[in-house]
Amino acid sequence: MKVACGIMFDNANKILMGLRSDKGQNPNFWEFPGGKCEANETLEDCLHREWMEELNLKIKIEKLLHVSKSEDIECYFFIGKILDLGNLHVNVHQYVSFYDIEQLNQIRLFEDDRNIIPLLKN
Repeated sequence: MKVACGIMFDNANKILMGLRSDKGQNPNFWEFPGGKCEANETLEDCLHREWMEELNLKIKIEKLLHVSKSEDIECYFFIGKILDLGNLHVNVHQYVSFYDIEQLNQIRLFEDDRNIIPLLKN
């Protein structure tokens, strides 16, 4: 299964993070928003779709930063910009917040997401 995640910066160079639901799978973890790719969908199209579905936000993907692979999941981390925050609507997460790169070490993240932090500092 392929998953696309977006490390998207606002105009103040902060990263939008989503807090997963307090119910269901992996509750109360912060994450880079994204999701599973559908059949015949490119990674970039998947990420655009997920950000619209989850946050009602348009994004500009700048580059692929990292790929993390496990037995059954390939997670692709992309860097980019949020084009307009005016339409932000939280549909999936408990809520969202913006963090400086240095602040990411202080929140509860999945291991794959935490491993991205050093790459963001370069």
